[in-house]
Amino acid sequence: MGSVAVAALLGLGACAAPPTTTYTNEAGQEVTVNWKDYPVHAYSLPAELLDAPVKEDTEAVAAELFEEIKTALTAEYRMEWEARGEAGWFPTTGNGYGGQAMTYTYNSVEWRSTTLPPSTAEWKKIMSVINGFTTASGLGPVKLTPDSDSLANDPERQKELVEEYGTADLDKLYWWAGTAYSGSQWLSVNLVNVARDTSGKAAKEYQESELPARSISITYGTTTVSRADLPTFKKALEQFEGLTPPEPTTSD
Repeated sequence: MGSVAVAALLGLGACAAPPTTTYTNEAGQEVTVNWKDYPVHAYSLPAELLDAPVKEDTEAVAAELFEEIKTALTAEYRMEWEARGEAGWFPTTGNGYGGQAMTYTYNSVEWRSTTLPPSTAEWKKIMSVINGFTTASGLGPVKLTPDSDSLANDPERQKELVEEYGTADLDKLYWWAGTAYSGSQWLSVNLVNVARDTSGKAAKEYQESELPARSISITYGTTTVSRADLPTFKKALEQFEGLTPPEPTTSD
């Protein structure tokens, strides 16, 4: 792109001026871009957005992934499923520089099973089934949070888990939570079976909250661009190619 000569004003706040960057292009011309015109949010990566399904295809992609996972687990464990909440599209209103982003974020319904076996061996099999589908779809495997590797080097987190749940051993926790990520797409998975908590504390808490005490829950989301907006989106990105976005100057 040539050499960057100036990277402009920063500062978070509603009244901050949009930052600009001035650089010399390969033809020797001085070019100034205003980040207010950046078509994505400051913290988004355009390449990841372009790799995601376009807005018009997203719901079909989510439905197919859900159906594959639910069908496989139902066949193995005779599970029944119910949808909770509502799916929805949400426009990204700001780009962090006082301008308008051209992206949309989708959050699916939550699919929740009505039962879940208690054994760790079965949980590992279930995660293996889910990982097979998320990997095949390009999302990669679900990464548990916490996972055993991160816990091994985090005594403070181990202490927190023991204080809250009585154990820092994932094979004994009554819940697992994790997410498969691929750029701007994600699939989140939560497993809960209060029977794994021998203290009875979890069972009491879930009874009082009326949350499902034995279930798998799965949700999907993505941030993407409309097919109709793609040409304009790509054109808007051209002037920013090779530049590092500055820190946001507005809180949107």
